[in-house]
Amino acid sequence: MKSAIIYVFIGLFLVVGNWESQQQHWQEEDPVPEDSIRLRIFSHDDSLLQQEIKREVRDEVAIYSAEHMDDVPTKEEAREVFDAHLETIEKKAEEVVHAYDASMPVDVSLEEDVEFPTRVYGPLVYPAGDYEALVIDIGDGEGENWWCVLFPPLCLSDLGIGEEEEETGEEKDENVEEEPEFSFFIAEVWDEWFGA
Repeated sequence: MKSAIIYVFIGLFLVVGNWESQQQHWQEEDPVPEDSIRLRIFSHDDSLLQQEIKREVRDEVAIYSAEHMDDVPTKEEAREVFDAHLETIEKKAEEVVHAYDASMPVDVSLEEDVEFPTRVYGPLVYPAGDYEALVIDIGDGEGENWWCVLFPPLCLSDLGIGEEEEETGEEKDENVEEEPEFSFFIAEVWDEWFGA
């Protein structure tokens, strides 16, 4: 009985050690790209309606941008694409907003130093800092904001076409999904040895 418990703890130690090694390997093999252009959308206010408008603008802009980022290899070229399409992006955002309120202004600009918190995309970690970004202000722009990475085109993963979910203001904890696997492994070993 005592030796069985020891084996369980040894097995758990090996699984955790292997997982941590894999995490370190990912970060070594997949360094964070230094050059990126992000998207940041500021809603008019925090009301449910304005948050819905913000999400619709997000979907429209992210999908449109991704269509033009497929074959863009560098940040400099991505900037040129956004500059060329800035007016179109603003019109698309206005169409969404004006369907709800024709008097609400929409401002779209490409800015160099926009503050962002830390963001995790699978094995990649984008640290907090000032980044170049496409900024969209809806109305007064005083509500909760939403953001993602437009170049490289990772925004679609935030729309459910990928592994990430919408940013809620707190950093996503990638370890949460792994915990059930550890518990399941221990339960399997326990059932096998003790027939519980």
